[in-house]
Amino acid sequence: MAHLLDVQDLSVAFRTDDRQLNTVVDHVSFHVDPGEILCIVGESGCGKSVTSLAIMNLLSRNGQITGGRILFDGQELTSMTERELNRIRGKKMSMIFQDALTSLNPVFTVGTQLTESLRIHLGLTKDDATERAIDLLKKAGLPDPETMMKKYPHQLSGGQRQRVMIAIALSCGPKLLIADEPTTALDVTIQAQIMKLTRDLVHELNMSMILITHDLSLVAEMADRVMVMYAGQVVETADVFTLFNAPAHPYTKALLGSVPSIYDSPDRKLFSIRGSVPESYEELVGCRFADRCDHAHEACRTPEAGQMLFKAGEAHAVRCVLYSPAEKEVTLRG
Repeated sequence: MAHLLDVQDLSVAFRTDDRQLNTVVDHVSFHVDPGEILCIVGESGCGKSVTSLAIMNLLSRNGQITGGRILFDGQELTSMTERELNRIRGKKMSMIFQDALTSLNPVFTVGTQLTESLRIHLGLTKDDATERAIDLLKKAGLPDPETMMKKYPHQLSGGQRQRVMIAIALSCGPKLLIADEPTTALDVTIQAQIMKLTRDLVHELNMSMILITHDLSLVAEMADRVMVMYAGQVVETADVFTLFNAPAHPYTKALLGSVPSIYDSPDRKLFSIRGSVPESYEELVGCRFADRCDHAHEACRTPEAGQMLFKAGEAHAVRCVLYSPAEKEVTLRG
């Protein structure tokens, strides 16, 4: 079966004030199959959001893709013009951003913003687009959608704005939905409602999804496969059951060790990862997690360390020298 999305050796860099290129995504490779939900996890600053923005070609002006390929539904996205990309974005591939308030246009009503993509991508008349928009708002769980169509973003609550964003993202029935921290700044009850709504609609419309999140409990509930990123690299990838039951990379183990559980004993102490994600990767030698890792040794600080993914099991790859016997090497760099 062909992959719906196939990202190969993707690198992204940003120009700093002195015009130097600073790499923030370094040789990242992964795929998403039709109907699959891939979760990308990692601390802030690991390159998760930049990877998703590169796929959509929505990087800021000082950002650029410096290497690799992005194949979507058999088409090479990195070589497309802006006009060609506009035929895909919103129609075949959509994105839900972290902050709905800044993502929605404050000077247009919900109805105007929702019907715009329907008229552009599907060629609907104004009346047909309005009817479909009202139906989408109903599916998104918004009460009185006719009234909601006339409101502006600032008149809505955080949960309502996020539901509007979901309706806009799903309006044209895309094949791939990218959700970048879609429940940021929402309370726990609303978070659960939003994610249940998203999951139900993804399954109902038979879409694929990339979910970027810090919430590992959400990963356990939503994901088919999980990709863990650290300092701009993929450090581990596996199906969701393998990742939670047999994590391989010390960073993944540390993330899981920091999550509380209702089954914890009263005397359990949550794990704390010392230090922070490095701001620049250019001068790092060896494994990028070595300075924060309790298992680091001399081999972790050699130039070769951290440059190769190794097999830790069936369909389970890890970027760690603990899994580096020659017979376990994955012939994939990055």
